[in-house]
Amino acid sequence: MPTIIVGAINFEEEVASMKATLERLSKENAEKNARIKRQEEHIAKLLKKLDKGPRASSNKGASSDETKKGPIEARLLRMMASQRKAINHKMTHL
Repeated sequence: MPTIIVGAINFEEEVASMKATLERLSKENAEKNARIKRQEEHIAKLLKKLDKGPRASSNKGASSDETKKGPIEARLLRMMASQRKAINHKMTHL
């Protein structure tokens, strides 16, 4: 009989440990999402400042996307998209 009690205690400890791990990971995920949101807001503010500033007159070699948004903004948007893909990839492999 003592092995059954010990087994139950170990099982309960294991479940408690798993719950603690799940809570920790959920908290970390929420913190990372909040950090990403702050970064995206900061990038948006910087892009607004960039749009208000003078445009470079040498857009002759720019693609149509870069012509509409400006070369720096288009590059930032591509960078943000690649960062999101990397983060999503990491989150799916936890």
